[in-house]
Amino acid sequence: MRPDSVTQAGPSRSRSARLRDDAIRWITRRHSDDGEQARMGRDRIYILPTRAGYTLLGIILVMLLGSINYSNNMAFLLTFLLVGIGHNAMWYTHRNLLGLQVSTLPVPPVFAGQPIVLPVRLTETAGRAREALTLRIGHRATAPFAVPDRGTQTARLELAGLARGVYRLPRQRLDTRYPLGILEAWSWLTLNPEIVVYPAPVDPGQTTGGSGEEDAPSRDRREGEAPDQIRPYRPGDPPGRIVWKAFARSGKLHVREASSGQGDRLWLEWEAMPASDTETRLSMLCHQVLAAHAEGRAFGLRLPDQTLDPAQGPAHRDHCLQALARFRTDVIELVS
Repeated sequence: MRPDSVTQAGPSRSRSARLRDDAIRWITRRHSDDGEQARMGRDRIYILPTRAGYTLLGIILVMLLGSINYSNNMAFLLTFLLVGIGHNAMWYTHRNLLGLQVSTLPVPPVFAGQPIVLPVRLTETAGRAREALTLRIGHRATAPFAVPDRGTQTARLELAGLARGVYRLPRQRLDTRYPLGILEAWSWLTLNPEIVVYPAPVDPGQTTGGSGEEDAPSRDRREGEAPDQIRPYRPGDPPGRIVWKAFARSGKLHVREASSGQGDRLWLEWEAMPASDTETRLSMLCHQVLAAHAEGRAFGLRLPDQTLDPAQGPAHRDHCLQALARFRTDVIELVS
């Protein structure tokens, strides 16, 4: 799946979108990449009137022309009063962003197709509360939020699901229209948290079918070793060890298990997956990793270009899922 507002770069993007990105890149060329933290200085805050602001400006110009034409002192007073209010609003809107510290937090990994939550922390150090802030990526935005005086606030922006892989976020935008909504101040951010998307788990047992022939003896058995034992199937067992002949007789899944004392050390193997395409195999391995971890079993993972030795625990599970997510893929640059 691909999100609505954040997609991979490609030729399908409209020319206007590419021109807009080029213009923003030229405007912000003097800013270096933020990395994990950014501070809102005067040199990176931009401000322009909103539609309501342009409407008010037009009204003020008409009032000024009428005041000059009729030499009406009360009209002059009202006109310059509105100008003063607009000037103060400009100062407050710009000041609402000035001095904020913005930092990225680790993005929790998700499975393919699941929504992604991007957490960003904002810290106020100047001694004044900040109101009506919004964080945006493309067309997606958070609800307006506030940062308390000398406090912190964590904004969470939800993005639509992505396919398996490792992603880097596009440019972000922090903006505000506080206090009157007639001016908008914003700043472009280039925070670069890494987003890891695991394969979506798929149960191999629900996608395989037996040929009715008994499997050949395990390739790992050496001459002189004891024969394999037959036991009931447990989630996470390699499909290659399923005894299909026994399944045809009883309707229940059984697997071969070596009687060498290593039965509790499970190997999850790329070659044993009953699928031909890469993504389906990774999804099946993902399901087996989760199932083996849920059972508390020691398991290892064999991929074509990587082998993870058998181990247990959440750290090993996450290590295996990371290996599946990064399998033969580079970091994917997203565009807004």
